[in-house]
Amino acid sequence: MAVANFASIVANMEKVRWGFIGAGYIAKLALYPALLNSEVGEIYAVGSKDLDRGKSLSPSGLVYTDYEELLADPKVEAIYISLPNSLHIEWSIKAMRAGKHVLCEKPAAMNVAELKEAITVSEETGLIFMEASWNRWHPRTLRLKEIVDSGVIGEVKKIRSAFTYDGLDPSNIRAIHELGGGGLYDLGPYSVAAPIWLMNFAAISNIKTGVKWHPGGCDETLNISFDIGGAHAEALTSMNTPSTLYFDVVGTKGRVSLTGNDAFNSHNKASALELEVEGKVSVENFAACDPYQLMADSMSRRIRGGEGWLMPHSQSIAFAELFERAFEVMGRP
Repeated sequence: MAVANFASIVANMEKVRWGFIGAGYIAKLALYPALLNSEVGEIYAVGSKDLDRGKSLSPSGLVYTDYEELLADPKVEAIYISLPNSLHIEWSIKAMRAGKHVLCEKPAAMNVAELKEAITVSEETGLIFMEASWNRWHPRTLRLKEIVDSGVIGEVKKIRSAFTYDGLDPSNIRAIHELGGGGLYDLGPYSVAAPIWLMNFAAISNIKTGVKWHPGGCDETLNISFDIGGAHAEALTSMNTPSTLYFDVVGTKGRVSLTGNDAFNSHNKASALELEVEGKVSVENFAACDPYQLMADSMSRRIRGGEGWLMPHSQSIAFAELFERAFEVMGRP
């Protein structure tokens, strides 16, 4: 399709009307600015138990303090869910049953069975249900995958990935086990999932874990390793470790790394990757972008019958399966 023709189609496309269920930190950081700047989607209404917080994210001022009322609004076409993890599937299913497409924050579900239940509803209704793995839309992420797939670094032998932060308030929902808290659920969709999609969802074996438990019963820090597609992967997640983000891939002919301590959270700022092949090092730079908007716009275009990549259900299932296996190895305190 010619660029001019595509631009004309976008300009004439009625914006998809989004509703938010949840008006917390992630919604404010992520999809709120993404949709404010979008040419194909807009925030129509917000569902929030806190009226003032909801109004702060609703350009029109339309706020429902009852989520069911938001879902009953016939003008709402798509729902973005950023509730505590344990509520993701319940409201995803309710939204689809109400005729809405769903973009659900990570992790989409607490287990594989829950996830498959929502996928079944998506298939029955013909509505989009997608896990919001926004970093997968980042041009730098796409380029790293392209480099690995090209074979320029040879056969992948080792993968190292990490996403950590510290300063978490013990009362934060991310630390409450009953609400789906823990580092694996919160950060695993980035650093633990990365080796899986990088290696094209090859079989996983030899899972080993080392875990520090939070007093609330969730995993505070997790070191996990496994073998996948001929490579050995080592991943780290932590809610109580100074900010550390990296994604390093080592092959038989070279290596590629996402540099800048922002491997999985580069958002509206320039970024870079470093490639070394047979001793020669080169750096590729990427302009600032909003991967949340790239993701939401892809989904909005698909809702309107246009083009746009959507992360397949099979990938979400693969991530959930690994998380389940990791919890089996970890046990519980």
